[in-house]
Amino acid sequence: MASVEAINRSLRIILLDDGKTYPITNWFDINGDDCDPDEAEFAVAGPDSNGKWYTIELGAYSFLGVH
Repeated sequence: MASVEAINRSLRIILLDDGKTYPITNWFDINGDDCDPDEAEFAVAGPDSNGKWYTIELGAYSFLGVH
């Protein structure tokens, strides 16, 4: 099963380790309330072709700048 490799908050997409991308549909703060991407602690993306949704804990990912 594929896992989330990277997140692009500005484009609102995730990249899986198999190269597929899916849109982020919802952003949630620490209390589980809807919020903006900049305030989000969690996100939901998908669904993929099998109907799977991806729940992402955003703190598990580091910010990488463009060089």
